[in-house]
Amino acid sequence: MIYTLKNNLVQIDVNDHGAEVENLSYDGLRIIRAKDEIWGRSAPLLFPIVGCLKDGYTVINGTKYFLTKHGFLRDHDWQLLNKESDQITFVDKYSESSLKLYPYKYEAYVTYKLLDKGLKTTIKIKNIDNANFKFNIGGHPGIKCPLFDGDKFNDYKVVFEKEESFSCPMYFDGLWDFNKPSFTFNKIKELDIDYKYFLIDAFVIKNINSRKVSLLNKKNQGISFSFDGFNTLALWTKPNANYLCFEPWCGYDDLVSSNHNYLEKDDLIEIKPGEEKEFSYTIELI
Repeated sequence: MIYTLKNNLVQIDVNDHGAEVENLSYDGLRIIRAKDEIWGRSAPLLFPIVGCLKDGYTVINGTKYFLTKHGFLRDHDWQLLNKESDQITFVDKYSESSLKLYPYKYEAYVTYKLLDKGLKTTIKIKNIDNANFKFNIGGHPGIKCPLFDGDKFNDYKVVFEKEESFSCPMYFDGLWDFNKPSFTFNKIKELDIDYKYFLIDAFVIKNINSRKVSLLNKKNQGISFSFDGFNTLALWTKPNANYLCFEPWCGYDDLVSSNHNYLEKDDLIEIKPGEEKEFSYTIELI
């Protein structure tokens, strides 16, 4: 089912399947991409893994678990928890089927709150198990790019809040190798986007310093993207596609050196029984 929220200028349409935002628009200007045959998603939620597992499986306490890329939240039918004039909250809870994929009892909540010129997404994970567990989590909103009529994809740049120095890992059969960089940058604050960066896969910035980045055209029009609680930011598109995903992550694809042990995955978040962890990101038109 699709739920629609509007204020004076902002509208969102959210599908309870995956609790996925299928449209974010400002005064009729679409910001979140429309699904199409190039990529059949718009803004999926990632849990309890981000990216791919080596050989498609991981091992938790001696048992193999098979998870598809980015985990299972994006494929669940979420339940509407609360709907107000300017925000909406959905919940997803563990089930017998989820326990066969990931052996922990969780509750996941996502709240979408309309802003004057955009949208804030807040994801909350709650441990309702009787033991600590660990997880990866991420967002994956696809921003329409070019955003404005008359622009081209490579008219845009990503502007970082702080100087960034990083090396993007190479990608081998769904696995990352940070020891073999595909691109290296030193003390940059702007990146002119180009499809060449996405020929392999995502453009990954591990341990990013900035908490806000912007996507701007030659007139310095575009969107700002701020995020809280995440350590990595990935950018992703497909060659010649008209979107650029801004993906805040805790975690990423397995490394080529992975031994399949889930508890040794990078950037896991640990949560105690009864504890909640919250993560958020905001998209606003500039």
